[in-house]
Amino acid sequence: MMVDVLIFSPKHKFDVQQNYDDFIMFAKNDLTMFSDCEFRGKKGWECDKWTIETSGTRKIHLLFGISEDSMNFTPYQQPYADFARAYVRFYFSVNRLKSKAIVYALQWLYRALVEKAEENKKTEIDVMDINNNVINRAEELIRNSELSEQTRYGYGGSLEQLINFIREKRLKLGIQIWKNPFKKRIKNNSLEASVRKVQMDKCPSDYQMLQVAEAFRKAATVRQKYFTSLCVMLMCQPARVVELNGLTTYSLQKTGMNRWYLMWHPSKGGEPIRKWVPKPLEEVVGEAFKRLIEISAPARAAAKFAYNYPDRFMPHDGCITRPDFPRDKPLTFDQFAAAMGLRIGPARRNEKRGWRWTNSEWINDLLSNLNNTQNWRTLIPEGCKLDHDNKILQKVHNVSTGKVEFIETEIIINFPTFNDLIHIVNQRYKTTNFPYYGDVPLWDCICLVRDSEFNKKQPVKPFSWLPFKYESLACAIGAEVDGSASVFEELGITDEDGTRLKLTSHQFRHWLNTKLMLAGEADWLIAKWSGRADIKQNRAYDGRTPEQRSHLTKRIGSGENNENMLTVTQIDQELALYTSESPPPSSVLHDLALPVSLKSLGVKRNGVAQFTGLGYCIHNYSESPCIKNGDCATCNEHICLKGIPHTINELKSLVKLHEEQLTHARASVEDNVFGADRWVTSLGFKLSKLRTLIVLLEDSKTADGTPVRVPDELSPSPVKRSLNVEKKDVNLGLDLITLAISKLAE
Repeated sequence: MMVDVLIFSPKHKFDVQQNYDDFIMFAKNDLTMFSDCEFRGKKGWECDKWTIETSGTRKIHLLFGISEDSMNFTPYQQPYADFARAYVRFYFSVNRLKSKAIVYALQWLYRALVEKAEENKKTEIDVMDINNNVINRAEELIRNSELSEQTRYGYGGSLEQLINFIREKRLKLGIQIWKNPFKKRIKNNSLEASVRKVQMDKCPSDYQMLQVAEAFRKAATVRQKYFTSLCVMLMCQPARVVELNGLTTYSLQKTGMNRWYLMWHPSKGGEPIRKWVPKPLEEVVGEAFKRLIEISAPARAAAKFAYNYPDRFMPHDGCITRPDFPRDKPLTFDQFAAAMGLRIGPARRNEKRGWRWTNSEWINDLLSNLNNTQNWRTLIPEGCKLDHDNKILQKVHNVSTGKVEFIETEIIINFPTFNDLIHIVNQRYKTTNFPYYGDVPLWDCICLVRDSEFNKKQPVKPFSWLPFKYESLACAIGAEVDGSASVFEELGITDEDGTRLKLTSHQFRHWLNTKLMLAGEADWLIAKWSGRADIKQNRAYDGRTPEQRSHLTKRIGSGENNENMLTVTQIDQELALYTSESPPPSSVLHDLALPVSLKSLGVKRNGVAQFTGLGYCIHNYSESPCIKNGDCATCNEHICLKGIPHTINELKSLVKLHEEQLTHARASVEDNVFGADRWVTSLGFKLSKLRTLIVLLEDSKTADGTPVRVPDELSPSPVKRSLNVEKKDVNLGLDLITLAISKLAE
């Protein structure tokens, strides 16, 4: 007897599988990034190795397999391989930042899935088999690896991003919320001398920063003006180099209150923010902004032309073809050189005219492909040269005349048409996000430059546009690359000891952050100004020395010394003699408008006292609210510092006020007003406290800065009285009252 068996599958499983299939098809058929990649006979989607260029000349190789290096690796099995390609293509298509760590996160997840497949005796490795145990196993594999702490942190972050992607896109249900458990190593707090020296070296000296300003003032050439202007932008705002490309022609703006600011787009997750230009730098920043607009104008125009006329090669001043030259007609020797901006002149000493070829690899590849050869130059035999009609002329010796002549051969070199050039230009300069850099049009970006703009060995490409490259700035401010001179060397500027001045682009950021920390700015404000998404990242930019860290430099306002306002530098000088082991007294902190700690007032409790105008409140609000209703002057938890301006005058004014009220209360007692006698007692008690404080503050034997307060004996506690707690020695209080009365009697 046959029994029909029906296998039930919940609907949500079909929905998840459909989401997964749709995602793979979308990435494979609709996204085009990496379509031109080739490796071991495979191309595009089927390729196991994709390559992408960063904003500089460095290339990132993305391997879809367990790898030992960029050439030796074992490709992923299906269907995991398709998921890996889809995820990488989607990630790089929507993200501006390019990180290789993303493929390593895929590797660790793959290893965990392989183990699960072997346990279940499955032949396929499928991301749909992922569960919480697989995720935990991937974490364990990373933790037990020999990777450095910093590398584990990076891979953990990428794995967290991958798992969140699977959850958010509903490619698999029931996945846990997994957070990166690996911590980023912050060396700033290390006590090792070598670590401290490395951290301190990241922060440039004030002398070096002043030399950068001097270079901006002396800049004469276009290269000098461009790179020193970039340095000015980095000096006035704590920005990363890549964020400079986001500066636009309208980034510098002014409010109705005549305050200048720059709009920045942080590259680490922070929201676009308005960064104020410091008042002393407004004129300098304005000049740097103007220079960048002028220098970037040709590159911005080229990008704009490519957008407006996508099927035309941009004509420029160097072109020698007439305006109506056919786009499908091959160019000649001279026409191609002029269109590409190549130098034309004598190639050899004994020849009239030749071509000064540069090392532009992509131009040589173009000509080689047109002539179906690996190297088009091999088509020109030794002793021959090209004429201006692309024909090869053979060098011969005329016996009859005794002169060297050139005779035409049958060989002709093929040169591209304008249509060919358009294709090459689009392929080389039109990025995936064209015509935008981030969210702004390229022709608005003031750091845009042309290809080989500042390269002395290669001519500039007039039709090109490129975002600013980190390597070019690194070379300009001191990095030793190909023996190129920095702008400092060109201007005769050296370091303080006379050696070669060398800086890195990130040192500007370290310098600004360190100065803010020395000035005592709040951590949240430093993080916001620096465009950080996490306040903990501030620690990586703390370049203070151990001595500077131990100084109490937290500042809440402008310091005041009598009638003179102090600057931050002067405040630092005043605090130079003190450390955390030997802190400044409360009077010094008050004079500098710094927070006064409870311990500096003799209170054995952590915290900061609240300034009342007369002195400092030391009440412990964690135990109970204030029961004195703002009557600070006569409170035993209120401390006055001798030497604080106007304190005695304020106390004497209170004495006069209470004396008037006491006279009125006594008159009311004589008139038999109910309760007036209690006011006489209360006001008399307050007057005794105020007069006691005045006597102590005016005593010549009391040094300035001495904390003075009403003795506890003069402020009996209602709680203690209710609990019948025995009083301690009250003789001191009686002596003080007697002293106050005797002084007044005199």
